[in-house]
Amino acid sequence: MRVDRSRAAVTVVTLAVTLAVGLTACGDTTGSGGAPSGSARSGSGSAAPTATNVYLQQRAQGVQALLDRLSHVLVEGREGALDVLIDEAASPAFRTSVQTAWAELSSAAPAPERAARLRMRTLRYQLAPTEEAETLVPAAVQERLDAQGSTDSWVAPVEMHFALGGARTPGIDEEEVVIASQVVVARYPDTTGTGDSWRLVGDASLVGEPSPPQQIWSFPGLAVQDVPTAGGTSVIASYPDTAALDRRVAGLLPGAVDAVSAFWGDDWARRAIVVTTATDEQFAGLAGAGHGVDGAAAATVYARVDVSQHVATGQRVILTPQAADLAAPTLGVVLRHELTHVATRSVTAAAAPMWLTEGVPEYVGRKGTHTRSADAAPDLAAAVRDGHTPTALPADDAFAVNSESARLAYQSAWSVAAFVADRFGEDRLKTLYTGVAASGDTARQDVAIRAALGIDRTQLVARWRAWLEAEMR
Repeated sequence: MRVDRSRAAVTVVTLAVTLAVGLTACGDTTGSGGAPSGSARSGSGSAAPTATNVYLQQRAQGVQALLDRLSHVLVEGREGALDVLIDEAASPAFRTSVQTAWAELSSAAPAPERAARLRMRTLRYQLAPTEEAETLVPAAVQERLDAQGSTDSWVAPVEMHFALGGARTPGIDEEEVVIASQVVVARYPDTTGTGDSWRLVGDASLVGEPSPPQQIWSFPGLAVQDVPTAGGTSVIASYPDTAALDRRVAGLLPGAVDAVSAFWGDDWARRAIVVTTATDEQFAGLAGAGHGVDGAAAATVYARVDVSQHVATGQRVILTPQAADLAAPTLGVVLRHELTHVATRSVTAAAAPMWLTEGVPEYVGRKGTHTRSADAAPDLAAAVRDGHTPTALPADDAFAVNSESARLAYQSAWSVAAFVADRFGEDRLKTLYTGVAASGDTARQDVAIRAALGIDRTQLVARWRAWLEAEMR
């Protein structure tokens, strides 16, 4: 969300980014199996064991045992258990990420000084089937593993399954999130009579894959509080130095949920996870943008969307550090806007036009905050008065967060939704959203416009422009 501090209006700039989780916050475990070495480093063959390949079966069994141990240690294990899970060849950064995850999740770790520890509803890692050829461990890493006595190494395909709880379980009771990644593991020969052991060497970044966005447990000092909302328990996750913002969000969240339902109806979870960040690093890591966002106040993230099944998983509302400076009315606009994204995400295609997918959240967020349209969209009003009334619906590239056009694009998108609500009613605005946002195909969108409003795109633009001329002068 972008805040224009020189004006009464606020422009909400929301980043819709895909949440991708790897094993940047996980450790290693031990397993057993007596697979031979040699062919392990050929770099060929399927990772999925067959009924007749004993070596692959034993390899998979050993690594799955490692992943089972990892799952247990992160949620319930004591700190010393990490020492035997991580290979000596693991990087300091990877080792720190494992320790941080344990500190934020394990019931055996020291409790946070404020609020409560996050309770996971589920957390487990499992091998994923694949038919792709194996990826080789980098030569320098392999040489070190060989020197340490490793008899096998594997860039294993892994799925991380998790669902957040809250201050208590089931908490938010979200749908399980499944994230595919890779994990580098190494085997060492049996010295205790209990079978060969496997250790975790690194995550996908070790083999040149992009580092995935981090999770809320990737940063120290995580605490959570449960907030009752219409659909059950909502959760505020936070870090040190966000206490004042947390209290304000907790007070505004139930009403923001109700406001979204007043427009969209009850056909959504009516609960959410809101994350308050204290640093640009936290926001950038969780939003996956790779850097802070100048002037932004919020982002929405999600793990997966299946529009055909109306399913969205892993949704989070993430507030930037700048959100702490917002006045209560503006913070309310932000929350209503972001929660509209949460409510509508499962029917929103990735390539849906932003004039609608941002315009409707803007409309819901700002509803009732201004008596005059010109006050809600001051930059747009100034443009209209100067004879520069928009001639087309705002293009997606105009919404780029750091662009000069973003403020005008968001205000224009709001005005399209406000026009439709004013002249056709909110029910038809919702129908317009569900029809147009379901596809990235312009022809199908045009059909949906006519079905919802009884006019075509050209007529929509012409009537919207006439409405602006009347409202903004």
